[in-house]
Amino acid sequence: MKYIITESKLEQVVIKYLNKMYGDLKEYTKYEYPDSVFFVKGKKVHMFKDLKTNDLFVNYDTIWSDLKTIFGLEGSEIKRIISKWVEETYKLKGVTPEWSGWCKHIMVEETYKLNS
Repeated sequence: MKYIITESKLEQVVIKYLNKMYGDLKEYTKYEYPDSVFFVKGKKVHMFKDLKTNDLFVNYDTIWSDLKTIFGLEGSEIKRIISKWVEETYKLKGVTPEWSGWCKHIMVEETYKLNS
């Protein structure tokens, strides 16, 4: 059975999913990276924002790949929805979301070195 979902309904479903899975990320800073804010849940960094460039690097292995595999979204759609979601949820206005493999390297030991 096929379902036809309008673009606006799909966006609502994706944002609801993002809020459920990643709507409670904690913000941290790290002395070694004074121009970055890290968004952490559990023992993983799921996003980080470069304060100089206003880029938002999204962990490819979690958020980005979820949107790609679960919802079948591609790059520009993912960027648009993440941009809207982080503005609503984390009050991050005008960010440019990009995927990052670097986030996955900041895991358990690094996360615990982050300052609140």
